[in-house]
Amino acid sequence: MKKQINPKQLIVIILFAVALAAGGYWGVSHINLVDPPDSNYLSDGEAAVHFIDVGQGASVLIQTTQGSVLIDGGDTHMGSHVAEYLREVGVQELSHIVATHPHADHIGGLITILGEFTVGTLIMPNVAHTTRTFERFLDVIENKDITLRAPVVGTGFSVGAVTFTIIAPNSESYQNLNDYSVALRMTLGSASFIFKGDAEYRSELEMLQHQLLSDVLHVGHHGSGTSTSQEFLDAVSPSIAVISVGRDNRYNHPHDDVMDRLERAGVVLYRTDIHGHIVIFTDGTDMSIRSQFNDVHN
Repeated sequence: MKKQINPKQLIVIILFAVALAAGGYWGVSHINLVDPPDSNYLSDGEAAVHFIDVGQGASVLIQTTQGSVLIDGGDTHMGSHVAEYLREVGVQELSHIVATHPHADHIGGLITILGEFTVGTLIMPNVAHTTRTFERFLDVIENKDITLRAPVVGTGFSVGAVTFTIIAPNSESYQNLNDYSVALRMTLGSASFIFKGDAEYRSELEMLQHQLLSDVLHVGHHGSGTSTSQEFLDAVSPSIAVISVGRDNRYNHPHDDVMDRLERAGVVLYRTDIHGHIVIFTDGTDMSIRSQFNDVHN
């Protein structure tokens, strides 16, 4: 039985449905997502990709009527925020969680998520980190008896009609922890997305051996100059790019050289520090983009 939808949610769902029916993503308009829509707005064969605003960190939810996948969960203090967001959009369990790499701004929030949600499989790289956050992360995995899977390049999994293929890490030893990041190419019909965690230049070069051409790129490492090389950007050739980044962060992300490359590539660019939560809907053919803020903060 479908749960009751409050009037606020109903208005947002109707607006989303109208916008999605209008077709392609080139007509990029904005709807204020103060209250995220309920999962009932999705039909079979459709997917919503939520780039959740977690400040200086990353968290992406891929939602379908057949199940949901979460890639990273932001920093530790964002765990309850991500959990609340998942519940508001109707997620009660996750078929897969991908912890791209052990840095706190990616796995910290997953401690809360793993503790509060039913999780089918957790995919994470075979690399450790000497932090208390990572220790707590391992503790909750053990306590909840979560099924673990190592990322094997070329393999993948499906949730309904959505397919995920692992494209990194391609080596077993890196000097930089970021290069261990699990990267995925997601496809639904003719629509495709790249998610790459904080993978930097070496890992990007290794990924060039795989099919990378995609409509949407989740820009690596929050727009750091150590990622999104020209070679990688040329291979992906995205029409849309999304940067997960915190406002006024101390790292000065995103870096000017990355922004210049994206501008020269002519992509439609979204940033969580400017647009808040960003949601891309697709039926495998058309895309529609909606964001929490219309280029300004309330």
